[in-house]
Amino acid sequence: VEYFVKDYSGFVSVYVKDLTSGRTVLINENKKVPAASIIKIPMMSTIYYLNETGKLSLDKELVYEKKHRCGGSGKIKFLPYKTKFKLKDLVEIMITESDNIATNIITEQVGLVTLNNIFKETFGLKETDMNRYIMDLKLRDKGIENYTTAKEIGLMLENIYRGRLISKKASSEMLKILMKQKISDRIPKYLPKEIVVAHKTGLMRDSCHDAGIVFTNKGDFVIVVLTQKLNTTIAKNVIAEIAYKTYSVYQ
Repeated sequence: VEYFVKDYSGFVSVYVKDLTSGRTVLINENKKVPAASIIKIPMMSTIYYLNETGKLSLDKELVYEKKHRCGGSGKIKFLPYKTKFKLKDLVEIMITESDNIATNIITEQVGLVTLNNIFKETFGLKETDMNRYIMDLKLRDKGIENYTTAKEIGLMLENIYRGRLISKKASSEMLKILMKQKISDRIPKYLPKEIVVAHKTGLMRDSCHDAGIVFTNKGDFVIVVLTQKLNTTIAKNVIAEIAYKTYSVYQ
């Protein structure tokens, strides 16, 4: 993988961990990069934490308003304003379809300050922060960005896998949502169809990412590949190749 990554002119960070032996492949794993939709993993975790601690019910009904509308991924933009959603359904749509309107409604409900406090104080994410709404392109163009690292997301996914993030029940529910991911043009691309992957993609301007857990009959592994300043088609292929090369080791 190290040699493969060196062939590209953009930036690639990699965090791969075998979940049985603990062996890792690490490349730029601590480098802060624009998170794009990978930030939705800690966001989902925050919602489950608030639910678990009785501060916010997953069954709370929220309303899609005109102010939430934005571009990018998702289908909510095709629905009429005033459509109601349960919070748990918004979380699932945010992850499985990477819906940005769902993300906006959730961000407004929780608030950027609370999100960042929980990222830091509850989950111990030192380098992951959310400084703007997901599709606030005006702020993005002023250099205000949401950040994360491959290692922090990798450790978070491992905690979900081991049932250690928040609680066994919350971890199990989050894992099931990640397994329903509908965007399969990165980590799963070259893997056999029967291989289960629980993952979340990210794509925005110069950033193309995927982060997940791959389940094989000879052991499971966490894989996070964050890329910057690569042509999108090449970036998706780099992620798919790294996932396939890692999977091949298990065969």
